[in-house]
Amino acid sequence: MTLAEQFQKLLSQPNNAIVAVNRAEGGPQITPIWYVWDGESFYFSTTKDRAKYRLIQHDPAISLLVEDGPTYIAAYGKAEVLEDNPEAIARKILEKYVPADKVEEYLPMTQAPGRIIVKLHPDKFVTSSQVLMQRA
Repeated sequence: MTLAEQFQKLLSQPNNAIVAVNRAEGGPQITPIWYVWDGESFYFSTTKDRAKYRLIQHDPAISLLVEDGPTYIAAYGKAEVLEDNPEAIARKILEKYVPADKVEEYLPMTQAPGRIIVKLHPDKFVTSSQVLMQRA
């Protein structure tokens, strides 16, 4: 099922997302992130020394929320860690959030040791309008 045009537009804007991962001791660990959406999956960058990486390794079920005023979309599913060549996706994330004349300045940070990409291919979306999709 495809997302309505208003939600595709929301996901193309440089709004932060909030990602929630499950802590072993209970309750979520939440973090604001920059992300890109390719029409099917969300991608965000982190490093192996961050809590969210360790928690995803333990339990890959995550949630992600993007909002802009009264319009929001929440996505739920299993995270997949992509360790090979994170620079290409990290660059796309920078191009979404950083002024074009500053992208090259920020690129070295995408090459930090331990940099990985997390991919979320949602099983379910909930929006300010309705439940849009739920996979069996």
